[in-house]
Amino acid sequence: MNIFIRKRRQTSAFIHKEIRHLDKKRWWIFVLNNFEFRSFFKSVAFRCALSLFLSVFAYSVNAQKAVLYGTITDAATGEALIGASVIIDNGVFGTSTDRNGNYTLQIPNSRKARLLFKYIGYKDERREIVVKDSTRCDVSLKSTGKQLDEVTVTMRSDIRRLKESAMPISVIGQRQLQGTASNINDVLARTVGVTIRNTGGMGSSSRISVRGLEGKRMGMFVDETPLGQIGNFVALNDIPTNLIERIEVYKGIVPYKFGGSALGGAVNVVTKEYPPLYFDASYEIGSFNTHQFSSILKRTDVKSGLQFSVGGFYTYAGNNYKMRLVNIDNREVERNHDRFKKFIAGGSVKATKWWFDEIKLELIAMRTHQEIQGIDMDIREAYNKSESFVAALNFKRDNFFLDGLDFDLDLGYVLGKYGMHDTAMHQYDWDGNELPPVSPYGGEQNKFPSDGHNRSNDFIGKFNLGYTIDRHHSINFNIYANNTALKPKDLLMDKALGFRANFPSNMNNVTTGLSYDLNLFDDRLQNALTFKNFIFSSHSRSIDIFSVNEPEPVKVSKSFYGFSNALRYKLTPEIMVKAAFNSEVRIPTSEELIGNGYSILASPALKPERTTGCNIGAMFRQQGNDGGLIELEVNGFYNTLKDMIRFTPDVIPTMARYRNFGSVRTMGIELEAKGDITPLLYVYANGTYQDLRDSRKYIPGTEVVNPTKGKRIPNVPYLLGNFGVEFHKENLFGGRGQNTRLLFDASYIHQYFYDFEMSKYQERKIPTSFTMDAGIEHSLENNRWTLALKVKNLSNRNVVSELNRPLPGRSLAFKIRYVLK
Repeated sequence: MNIFIRKRRQTSAFIHKEIRHLDKKRWWIFVLNNFEFRSFFKSVAFRCALSLFLSVFAYSVNAQKAVLYGTITDAATGEALIGASVIIDNGVFGTSTDRNGNYTLQIPNSRKARLLFKYIGYKDERREIVVKDSTRCDVSLKSTGKQLDEVTVTMRSDIRRLKESAMPISVIGQRQLQGTASNINDVLARTVGVTIRNTGGMGSSSRISVRGLEGKRMGMFVDETPLGQIGNFVALNDIPTNLIERIEVYKGIVPYKFGGSALGGAVNVVTKEYPPLYFDASYEIGSFNTHQFSSILKRTDVKSGLQFSVGGFYTYAGNNYKMRLVNIDNREVERNHDRFKKFIAGGSVKATKWWFDEIKLELIAMRTHQEIQGIDMDIREAYNKSESFVAALNFKRDNFFLDGLDFDLDLGYVLGKYGMHDTAMHQYDWDGNELPPVSPYGGEQNKFPSDGHNRSNDFIGKFNLGYTIDRHHSINFNIYANNTALKPKDLLMDKALGFRANFPSNMNNVTTGLSYDLNLFDDRLQNALTFKNFIFSSHSRSIDIFSVNEPEPVKVSKSFYGFSNALRYKLTPEIMVKAAFNSEVRIPTSEELIGNGYSILASPALKPERTTGCNIGAMFRQQGNDGGLIELEVNGFYNTLKDMIRFTPDVIPTMARYRNFGSVRTMGIELEAKGDITPLLYVYANGTYQDLRDSRKYIPGTEVVNPTKGKRIPNVPYLLGNFGVEFHKENLFGGRGQNTRLLFDASYIHQYFYDFEMSKYQERKIPTSFTMDAGIEHSLENNRWTLALKVKNLSNRNVVSELNRPLPGRSLAFKIRYVLK
């Protein structure tokens, strides 16, 4: 019988029940390996959207004590061993590893310690070291391949646990994060079923698309916490990959504990856990005058349990690459007004020995300056700016007044200041001719000038209560609430328009979820059922479309329901099948419902989007005797999206608003294969076909037959694939403590139209792109120093995206990183 220890809801009572038939000697070994299951199953503390940029700084520990820490892994696969035992001095005292395979012990300073590392099914490992201040000792255990009285205990890493869950999901681990990618968008672009819609180089706006559904339909999370309003000031792509443990891409169904009303799926970035003493600094320089710097400093007072942190990063990009203007005689020019600067800094303190298991306070400040690059006109002065401040507080406790009841409360506040500055008194075309501004008051783009000094206040709360009934049944209750208040101010715009167009507004939304998890037949069957209620209200103002008057107050309050169910069944230890069905709702965002106070009007009649879809998939996963891993997965999906929300121009000049477009039908298939071909060679390949069609019978609001019914939705790629190979070897160039990786990645996107395809001779299409990236990464002194050289778009292909906007050509980047543990 196989027992897979996977969730915190498995209590010590269950552990003793499963081993009661073992003899005393084996029982003692089992308990020794698992006596700290309770600590392992305690949740990782919430880290708000940018704790990944932060790190840790603290008071020094007791001078009479030293900290011994490290990671225990499987020697063949490199997977973390959860619950492995670390024993010092023949059993005087010890500990066990957490969910990431990490352990920490406090022992007398400057002392020679004899260590014993044990794990069921693995050979014991003995070490003898002198511990001073903060000493790291990593161990790789070799499997014995033996079983105990037909009972095998298998501890799985978080990545494997997620892959074997009932929900459709792709998980990106350290191998992909530390490859040729420079940022999160690069990593996600190679993931099956995912496309990234960029408008330019670094710092340009981009949208993540999963199975064709993109933008605001996608949930963006950091450590299971929604970015929410902070997403207007920082994007996932801003997060340095050095700080990320893994990235989870959920497709169709979003985990109930995340909260919110994401529809097409979700991307959750999980940040790293650090040892008591940690410093990490990296600097990258690249083509097009690109510079990125990030640093982390952490120190933990082991005695008090307080963890202090400080850190941040800075990004600068000139983005002065050449682009071809297909709209103007196909000429080639250099982007001359696309500089991007971003700075983020903050600190946090976390207490782990108070009544709550974890209390964490974070403070973050951000500043962005983004020049606007013209395509039709040579824009030379306009830019966007933003400043924001974030405060977050998290409380977490297991066994909250009741055994098996877990409590988690997240509170957040975001204060934002932002606006566009467009006051130039001249325009220029690409021939250098001077033209008058868009208004007598100035401006280079749109139909009016702008000097925005807008403010936003956002309050976020997420409450999660989970109760484990027994090993088979558990329930979870989740509430996510958000209040957004916008206070736009642009006196120059009002002056140019001749009427007041900036007005305050606010929006509230509450999502309540109740879920039930079922595990049967020794974990071969998993089922997760969730019901949700969506409530939102808004108070905004609306301008009459026939004449410009003082905006009139408009109030809206609505409620909707949705549900989802995900099922997984293991046919054999290597083969499993999955099925998922969902009928859910996405509440309009504050921008969609109440506008932004100036260029986007309120849309009080806007309906939430509703999707109904299903996913059926199968996965094969086999680990060879040499530790090599082979994984194959296939998924088919079908989805209908009703009341799709789109951004459209309004009758009022210079204004726009969001409207319900109608219905869209999606169907497709995903294929992925990856594995270790040899102990030194790893290969992956994936492909996606996604067919999105307009299913509206009539043009909205009319009895006119829709001429695009059955046509493919424009500006969405439908055929794409990725391939990659990695060669890795220790001490390739001699020496000790070194590791070398050679990497190659290729991506293919078939041509697609950025307008409805009414004729096969239609020219409005984005051409096929095939790009290749390569890199070499070399680490020294057991990963203390890492040097990386990356080349993107090796063949210098002309690539365009997002309505034919040119993307950068071949680029080169060099990165150096230093880590002190």
